[in-house]
Amino acid sequence: MKDPVVLSVEGMHCASCVGRVEAALLAVPGVTEAHVNLAIQQASVRVSGNTTPQDLADAVTRIGFQASYVACSPASAGDSLAERQDRELRTWRRRFIAGLTLLIPMLVVHYAGHLFSGAGVQRWMQFLLALPMQAYVGWPYFSGALRRLRHHDVDMDTLVALGTGVAFISGIWELFHSHHGMSFLDAGMILTFITLGKYLETRARGRTSEAIRRLLALTPSQATVQRDGAWVAVPLEQVRPGVSMLVRPGDRVPLDGEIVAGYSDVDESWFTGEPIPVDKKPGDTILAGTVNGQGALTARVLKPAGETALARVIALVQNAQQSKADVQRLADRVVARFVPTVLAIALATGIVWAIAGNPAMGLSCAVAVLVIACPCALGLATPTAVIVASGRGAEMGILVKDAAALEMAARVSAVVLDKTGTVTAGRPEVVGISPAPGKTASELLGLAATAEQLSNHPLARAVCQKARGAGLILARGDQLTVRPGEGVVASAGKRRILVGNEQLLESHDIGLDADVVRAADQMRHEGRTLLFVARDSEYCGMLAVADVVLPESREAVEQLLGMGLRVVMLSGDRRISVESVAREVGVTEIIAEILPEGKQNEVRRLQQSGELVAMVGDGINDAPALAAADLGVAMGSGADVAIETAAIVLTRADLRSVPAAIRLARTTLRTIRQNLVWALLYNVMLMPAAAGVFVPLAGIRVPPVLAAAAMAASSVSVVTNSLLLRRKSLLP
Repeated sequence: MKDPVVLSVEGMHCASCVGRVEAALLAVPGVTEAHVNLAIQQASVRVSGNTTPQDLADAVTRIGFQASYVACSPASAGDSLAERQDRELRTWRRRFIAGLTLLIPMLVVHYAGHLFSGAGVQRWMQFLLALPMQAYVGWPYFSGALRRLRHHDVDMDTLVALGTGVAFISGIWELFHSHHGMSFLDAGMILTFITLGKYLETRARGRTSEAIRRLLALTPSQATVQRDGAWVAVPLEQVRPGVSMLVRPGDRVPLDGEIVAGYSDVDESWFTGEPIPVDKKPGDTILAGTVNGQGALTARVLKPAGETALARVIALVQNAQQSKADVQRLADRVVARFVPTVLAIALATGIVWAIAGNPAMGLSCAVAVLVIACPCALGLATPTAVIVASGRGAEMGILVKDAAALEMAARVSAVVLDKTGTVTAGRPEVVGISPAPGKTASELLGLAATAEQLSNHPLARAVCQKARGAGLILARGDQLTVRPGEGVVASAGKRRILVGNEQLLESHDIGLDADVVRAADQMRHEGRTLLFVARDSEYCGMLAVADVVLPESREAVEQLLGMGLRVVMLSGDRRISVESVAREVGVTEIIAEILPEGKQNEVRRLQQSGELVAMVGDGINDAPALAAADLGVAMGSGADVAIETAAIVLTRADLRSVPAAIRLARTTLRTIRQNLVWALLYNVMLMPAAAGVFVPLAGIRVPPVLAAAAMAASSVSVVTNSLLLRRKSLLP
């Protein structure tokens, strides 16, 4: 499937706007999926066939919004997003300042004008102040309402325009007929309060996308590449894989590459979370967005700008921010017919009060209903929380592919852990050295490494790495002979060195005494692989090799169990090895010696027993299980197919990110529910009060000015509650 087309959409104010834009996009031939995000004012559209971005933009424009295709590099995308948000913020700030500047003298004239003028002059002074306020501060609402009217539609702009417009017209009626009703001051205060709310809401929404802007800012706009024998700076979009690029000391790496010359240390903290720079040498990989240290590096570009590791991270975060959770779809269905219902309620309110003999009260209550019922808070409840959560997750190395993944992560009841590369390091290491009497550990290790340095077997690499780490100087080995299923035989000078299992020693008539056999059985019970070492016909000792458990794994398992989750370890490895690792990290339920398709079947078996399953893995053989699980979680250091299959990707090789991701999801879902409950209760509880239902009973009513303030406070409170996600602790 093609990558989604992203449109910037201007003019959306509430959830009903979102529904109309989505409907317009889905009506375009070739569109298979469309998601509109009110918080970041963007639409993500998947298309097939020959549908162009201009076709999509035209469809949105035809229903009264402004749309443009977002097509820019990651580097410029950050600037574009920030510029658009800053422009919107400045616009609302100017309109609020203008409104406040006009409102203050209106208040003076309204409450103290009689001291220096008559009632007629007082009303005309208010009119002269209210007119520019309606024209400038109210213009966005009136123009938006007119666009909706031309398309036989209504939205939040319609409600605000009707509310303030009716109040203004009532003031004009009062001006010429000296009839007491709603005044110019009511219209001015409604506009000022609502515009203040829009300014605060826009400011808060800008803060929700700070994380994505920080990610976008990690990529330089240019790369220094070699052309015609000289180093020149060119835009990233013009750099193709295979060319040489230069990364000077202190520069940020522009593209993923493989070092061909130079030595340096590179800060990879944006990707791994580790603040300590990593030493780099020829043959090593450097990633876009990381910071070079003291040495100059020449590297061969591996991937174009849109396919780097950083670009993939940005794409994952953006996709999560543009997607919708099921709970948001429920809110969308509620809002779809909300505005027409509000208009009907406002009309009925005015008629009922007029029949009751108080048309002035009816007018005031109808305006209050129109103003207080704007569904902005409902439209912002879910996307703001998802944006903040996905940004917070990205900063923690937790990449969530969509909102549905967040929602599912909050609901999982069982976590299945792959063993190798997830709970363990995924590579064998020497964990025990048992020299024979009269031999030292260094002597035994050096002897084994002398033979194994000629082999490329994983166990051989583990032995040689241990020897190098111990600073041993190895003798020169030659004439390596591999004995399949047994081990290796090598020569060093005139001596013969054997490294392998008991069968290898037995075939050379080298026996093991009872104490060695008992010790070997004990280590095998602990899941160790044993390498017996002999020189000529003399037994020299044995090495224990194992895939070591990562130090964070036990703590991660404890956290998962503490959260009330069922934890299962799944592996194709030998049962004895799996049991040993499970004991070490505290897992009591294991499934071992199983093929990749068997992993998928075991996940489905857990699902059939009623569990919502999260599968955590890193390898190609984990992909079927990751796809079958309700939630797939891939370690970012793993295979590409595992990362593509999973719904959540962890960029850090730290299993504690799994409980952190679940806590983030639970906190986010709780925040979304709080937002929706607040937004719905706000409308359900205040709309009857605005309509004057409680006036006959208790004398309680909500005047239009208070309704405007409450509407603004509702939207701001929802966004602010979402922003609190940035400060909430995700520690156990």
